[in-house]
Amino acid sequence: MSVKEILKDKNSSVFSIEEDHTVLEAAKMMAQAHVGSIIVTFQGKLAGIFTERDLMRLIAEKYEQIPNIKLKDVMSTQLTVAGANDEIDDILNTMITKKFRHMPVLDGEKIIGLVSIGDAVKTKLSKTQAEMHILREYMYGPH
Repeated sequence: MSVKEILKDKNSSVFSIEEDHTVLEAAKMMAQAHVGSIIVTFQGKLAGIFTERDLMRLIAEKYEQIPNIKLKDVMSTQLTVAGANDEIDDILNTMITKKFRHMPVLDGEKIIGLVSIGDAVKTKLSKTQAEMHILREYMYGPH
């Protein structure tokens, strides 16, 4: 099962913001879109990611400065990215091992999506339930 299967089930919108915008602007955009992370770009290309965890750290450490902090100064830039044909098991393992919850999906340099650990678990669970149903029917006959 590949990442493209997750993306086809998701809303295709990828929320992004240029790196010279402020943390406050990114937080407002994330709140309005009901998302836990936002892709940060430089001239339209992937530059980093900003997440709820990043925001919480800033609130705890630099609360008064938040309206003036630029994303380029606080975004995560050491990113692991997925391709559309990557396997869900592989990206889940990577997210768990490296302890992050959001992975940009690229086609070359083009951003085609963002997969959360929740998206991956939901897709894997659906596949597992479908397989269980097939196996039960095979073993016990149709109900």
